Amino acid sequence: MKKAVLFLLFVLVANQFFAQETKLSQSIDFNGYIQLRGITDFDNYTSFSVRRLKLWVKSKPGFSEYWSYKIQTTFSSFLQEKFFLQDVKIGYKTGRFSFDIGQFVPQYSLQRFQHDYILGPVERTKAVNVLIPDGTLGVRDIGLQINFITKNKFFETHLGLFNGYGIKEYRFKNSGYMFTHKSAVNIPIKKHLVKLGYSLQYRKAEDLQLHFILPDSVLFSGNDFRFNLFAMFKSKLIKLQAEYLNANLDGSKAYGYYFLSVINISKHQIVLSVEDYKDLIQETSDKPNYRIGYNYLIKDYKIKISLDNYFRLNSGKIENYYASLQLQLFLK
Repeated sequence: MKKAVLFLLFVLVANQFFAQETKLSQSIDFNGYIQLRGITDFDNYTSFSVRRLKLWVKSKPGFSEYWSYKIQTTFSSFLQEKFFLQDVKIGYKTGRFSFDIGQFVPQYSLQRFQHDYILGPVERTKAVNVLIPDGTLGVRDIGLQINFITKNKFFETHLGLFNGYGIKEYRFKNSGYMFTHKSAVNIPIKKHLVKLGYSLQYRKAEDLQLHFILPDSVLFSGNDFRFNLFAMFKSKLIKLQAEYLNANLDGSKAYGYYFLSVINISKHQIVLSVEDYKDLIQETSDKPNYRIGYNYLIKDYKIKISLDNYFRLNSGKIENYYASLQLQLFLK
């Protein structure tokens, strides 16, 4: 924790320096946020944690007409109080095309590319966390990605080539690889928005430990094909979205889905969702989970308090119930 405090102090001092240097502040964007959480089952378990301390430095449009960069790190109690380097990305843009090179999240899924500080629920669904290409391998991968977005943002598509084994280790002798692809259309209907899309992934896997999909004792090598379908309706009052994710590991299939609704009433948000995930581990329970949440937006998403209830129903009885209280605060 001492290292985290020292690092945060350094970042705050650097932020003040950038704020005073006009030219630097025009080309460099520094920001971050903290999420502090308490969770309990009102029985045998109560815990407090730093859910996230996320910090990033990235270029502003004034940095270059064509080039951009982003560096992002995070600290979490879940990572045993160690900083984790997430994104190290260089971008190049020409016309409607852009190119990403480095370490970053491959374009895949709808919810994975909705910032966690804006999300209605306090956590993404398990199916998304596990079944995206590198969900249990560090989320990010190292490679390159080509992006195309039309001028009116009606259509977007992405194609990527990556190492295929995530970022928790670096392999000097790697015979695997991974392709990813995602496309979506954004349909404006008066003041509303409808978004429809799909994602695809093919990986030639080599000795991968796929936590929460296969037993921890299994190292998977072979063909890993995944696909994802998503849809969203968004208005000022309500947001509805759903996704289906599927992973085919040489004929063995894991899959999951969720339905999510977020109702906005002034500074208040009501969150309702159901999710289900079927893995390839015999010992786990594959029953749907439900979420009922409430967010109070003190200063939009920059200062937010969240109350979350997450549980499973079994023959009409509530099981695996957890209540969470979270405070979110941006650094600037």
